[in-house]
Amino acid sequence: MSLNGRRYLPAILIAATLATGILIGTLVSNGVRAAKVAAVATDADPLPMPSPVQLSNSFAKIADEIEPAVVNINTESTVRVSRRQFHAPDDSPFGDFFDRFFQFGPESPSSEFPQRSLGSGVLLDKKGYILTNYHVVMNMQSGEDKPVDRIRVQLHGDDDPKGYEAKIIGSDKETDLAVIKIEVDKPLAAASLGDSDVMRVGDWVLAIGSPFGLDSTVTAGI
Repeated sequence: MSLNGRRYLPAILIAATLATGILIGTLVSNGVRAAKVAAVATDADPLPMPSPVQLSNSFAKIADEIEPAVVNINTESTVRVSRRQFHAPDDSPFGDFFDRFFQFGPESPSSEFPQRSLGSGVLLDKKGYILTNYHVVMNMQSGEDKPVDRIRVQLHGDDDPKGYEAKIIGSDKETDLAVIKIEVDKPLAAASLGDSDVMRVGDWVLAIGSPFGLDSTVTAGI
């Protein structure tokens, strides 16, 4: 081999190696692409998307079924306010204002006034057991959680403005859940508990309640 031939030999070998690599890469890529197309064509089925009308009808059907089990809860507690909490400085012009607002007398160290709140609940069975939130039926203002003084439940579609007196059966602060019970002489509509373990991210969810004195509200989301 001449000197010129030896000079061009490394360049020829590099070019041949690159050509071989490109050829192999092209064959592998085409094979993988063909396998993916075949897999999609044989195994994957497109998910049918419900129409807006079908989805709306499903929401309305669920709301009609569950709404009778949703109740409004009205609570009342007596809150004691210490004069020391709201005592203004002696030279402040607001001293008389606080005394009149909280009804502090000349010799009264504290004053009491009613505190009311509203919440929602759902009937768990026909006997009047209701699932609600811990913060709805517990007074959490005094630093030590205590049951509210009075709980009244308004049933869905009930014309009686007085509602039903309820008592606390059990409560759990960590999960913010509580169970209360009303005494009724008729069977009530009740919602059944589902299995949360079968829920997936992206599933449709409906929140049905009776907040702020409203008869019922429905909210959809995922």
